[in-house]
Amino acid sequence: MATKETELTPAKRKRLLKKFGPSPKGYTTRELEQFLDLLYGMYSHVYTASQLSEVVISDPFDRSETPRQIKLVEFTDWLEAVLL
Repeated sequence: MATKETELTPAKRKRLLKKFGPSPKGYTTRELEQFLDLLYGMYSHVYTASQLSEVVISDPFDRSETPRQIKLVEFTDWLEAVLL
């Protein structure tokens, strides 16, 4: 959930792609954009950056028995990095 204060710089984009990998296989750009819009809508009631930085989700693209846990803010930033 990149904000004005946390613009997605080329360095941050590179770091996110290195940490979380490329676009998930089997999904179109349009599907990923729709998913990102859905996430923004689901958490639109959370107003502060500190509240958002505390939200942890299971990675929906990790199909293992115990999917990795990831901060919502990092997850949405990663999706934005993938979509650039």
